[in-house]
Amino acid sequence: MICILASSLCSLCEAQPKMREVFLQMPDSLIPYLTENNRLDFIDFVDSGMKSVVTNELGGKSEMVSLTDSTLVLQVSPVMRIDMHLMPVREPIDSCNQVVCVLTTCGDMAPESKVEVYSVHWTSLEVSRYMDLPDEPYVADMVSSPSLGIHFRQMTALDPIAYEEQKKEQSWLKIVEWKQ
Repeated sequence: MICILASSLCSLCEAQPKMREVFLQMPDSLIPYLTENNRLDFIDFVDSGMKSVVTNELGGKSEMVSLTDSTLVLQVSPVMRIDMHLMPVREPIDSCNQVVCVLTTCGDMAPESKVEVYSVHWTSLEVSRYMDLPDEPYVADMVSSPSLGIHFRQMTALDPIAYEEQKKEQSWLKIVEWKQ
């Protein structure tokens, strides 16, 4: 079993890995209420052309919204979304020219995002090595045009009316490019 696991980890870097392989190797500790079986079920449902919804460890529903070779979007709960993107790097990390950029956004009326970067083997990496994050609380989304990066906007409203207005205003909207 150890030999199979070791060979699968090595194969992740022989060729550029696909998001599904990286996602299946993700440790349970990163999203404790999604088990390895949940992750396998997500992939099986996608491969079968079915809606990819599982019951998570908290008894709620989690959905894999999309999966491509380089991206994955999970709606973990009604107020938590996780976007994962395989991002290029110039200098190989764990023998791969890609790392995993994870955007976690939590909250409903006052959402806030967190950006994390990992090797394809899920070793935590310093985010500042790849991008300059705002000092203020932010909501983040990936962008791929005209260049690869993250779109940041400020979201601080707690009042539903103010929240809708703030979404329209896009206060301190900026795009931070990925440092390859």
